[in-house]
Amino acid sequence: MKKWIYTFIGILMFICIACYIVTLKKGDTVVSNTKTKTAITRIVDRKESGKLKKSLSKTKFSGTAVLIKNNKIVDSYVSGSATDVDKNMLTTTYEIDSLQKVLTAGLVMNQVNKGKLKLTDRVNKFIPDLPGSKYITIRELLDMNSGLSMKKMKFSGNNLSSAELLDVVIDNVRFDANTKKSGKWSYQPVNFVILSEILEEITGKSYKQLFDETYIKKLKLKQTEFAYDNNIKTNRAYGYVVKGNGDRIKQNPNGATVFSELGTGQVYMSAPDYYKLVASLLNGKVLGTDAAKELYLPLGNGKYRAGLYTSKKPFYRYANGYGYGFESHVRISQDGKKAVVVFSNHQVSGNNGLKKKVDQLSKKFLGYK
Repeated sequence: MKKWIYTFIGILMFICIACYIVTLKKGDTVVSNTKTKTAITRIVDRKESGKLKKSLSKTKFSGTAVLIKNNKIVDSYVSGSATDVDKNMLTTTYEIDSLQKVLTAGLVMNQVNKGKLKLTDRVNKFIPDLPGSKYITIRELLDMNSGLSMKKMKFSGNNLSSAELLDVVIDNVRFDANTKKSGKWSYQPVNFVILSEILEEITGKSYKQLFDETYIKKLKLKQTEFAYDNNIKTNRAYGYVVKGNGDRIKQNPNGATVFSELGTGQVYMSAPDYYKLVASLLNGKVLGTDAAKELYLPLGNGKYRAGLYTSKKPFYRYANGYGYGFESHVRISQDGKKAVVVFSNHQVSGNNGLKKKVDQLSKKFLGYK
């Protein structure tokens, strides 16, 4: 009996070793996350390893970048300093700026799922005093073809409530009926501020509460927090504007300015956390498959849909964020399985060199099967 047991154990060991060798031949090995615990699994893929460094190091990159294939990190590149004393890490968090809009869109669709909102609802149902509100739908706010526009406002002080922000929007936003009628697209962040105000109105909760409940708790995100959080729990980077002569100027926006970015750019996230969240929105894990398609899938020749642009050759979704010394980029397949995520805490004045490198890399990486 013992002889058979030993033989069986020996066969199992042989199978395990053989499987491990096959994995090595394929170039994929699991990486331990004991030092830098990330939201998604990391593996070493010899085919992809080094691509990010080769491309981004030429830009004097300061930040964190990851390549995703089959929902796993297959390459990463970290460079530069997060603060005056700390280096950037894979778990460092960065202000994601406009990359937050796709997340706000997800919060809107979550309320549609709950029956509290319809994409066809007119805005005057919630904010009757907003110019043009009786002509604009929730869907048009999401896709930025509402006919609304608003110049960038300057704020002082350390506090700004949602009610005060809404008053500023109502007093300063402009509605162009001809633009609305033509369906012309115009990038106007105020659309997402209005959506965020509507979310707070219909739920009785703050935007932050909705974000925490829908995303952070559900997906167990550990490296995600708001810019105005008093108790900073993540390895947060400072944002620097880099001048042509190389001088770095640390950015420190006042509290009112941070609060004015409601739903459009007030969240800090690590690159792995951000990928996990956006992929979970696109693949239906958070919203359901049908709702995710209805919200995000581009229609016809439309380039912008609920916070994401569309690249056609090859086909993938993307977004860019700039502000307060940060520059962020995401390029992701529609099913969320492949992605390029690049977060930097160096915003170089008058230079889009980092974006060009990200685009070049993404076209190759996302363009093959």
